[in-house]
Amino acid sequence: MKAIVFIVGGIVLELPLLAGAQVVPGDAAVRAQWFTGSLEAPSPAFPKAGIFAVEPYFIYTHNTGGYDDNRTRQSVADAGAQSAAVILLKYALTDRISIQAIPLVAHSWNDESSSNGVGDLPVEIEYRFNDENDRTGFPSVTASLGVNLPIGHYDRLRSPLDGLGNGAYTVKEGLLAQSLFDTWGHHPVRIRLYGAAYETLSDVSVIGQSVYGTSDGFSGRATRRFSSQLGVGAGYALDQQWVLAFDLVQRFGNGFHLQGTNIGPASVNVSTSGNSSTSVATAVEYNFSGSIGVIAGVEFSVAGRNASSYVAPQIAISMSF
Repeated sequence: MKAIVFIVGGIVLELPLLAGAQVVPGDAAVRAQWFTGSLEAPSPAFPKAGIFAVEPYFIYTHNTGGYDDNRTRQSVADAGAQSAAVILLKYALTDRISIQAIPLVAHSWNDESSSNGVGDLPVEIEYRFNDENDRTGFPSVTASLGVNLPIGHYDRLRSPLDGLGNGAYTVKEGLLAQSLFDTWGHHPVRIRLYGAAYETLSDVSVIGQSVYGTSDGFSGRATRRFSSQLGVGAGYALDQQWVLAFDLVQRFGNGFHLQGTNIGPASVNVSTSGNSSTSVATAVEYNFSGSIGVIAGVEFSVAGRNASSYVAPQIAISMSF
């Protein structure tokens, strides 16, 4: 189908010239294309009740330092590393509603110590308002509502490496638009634009060493503030099986407020500055079929403020039944 392509604010819009045009080979290429990724972008609610998907990720994260309040990157010789197994589990309750959970297990280490643990558990339900149109590129839209279950250790830590949670029940509200269309030479492209907002439901009790920077002897409470995330993920098909994937993700946080007492007792009443980070992920995927695929790539930070810098190679296997 002939189309005019516009770029508005960095978002690609493909507008068809002729509504209701006859099917051309490009339409067949789009319908037959297989995708797995991208690495970071979420997926819409499944199109048919009963579909179950399992996607285990294996991620190695090497911390290279951090960005200060002036957005200047500071290198650290040994900022630590982590190997994590993350499993995305997703099931279609109806033709428009899906539910998913993402458990995480990690091993963290630096020159001084190491730690194993389980991270917090995000659970969410998704509703897809409409199906995408693979002839015009008109996107599907999926809304999600989730909660973070704070099952990971966050205080009374033996070492900062033990902290894999934040202690807070957090509500997530998300929105995802997915568009699939043909390009020159019949190389289908899939684009996902998404955003999410995170709000905590209550304060967090904090005792001793914690992910909030407190040390042994501290007793008090932390109030986590609003945070959000925006991203775009894209996949460009070389052929039916091979796809190049790309992600650009921007994360924002308003920090937290900490109040309590230290050994002494000394009063503590501090608020942290806001933080932000920008990361890019590039990957290659190979799809054995429409239901089984492998994607491998690397995510890395490119900018930030009061955030860590890192490089995170990873691989995932996607299977749906």
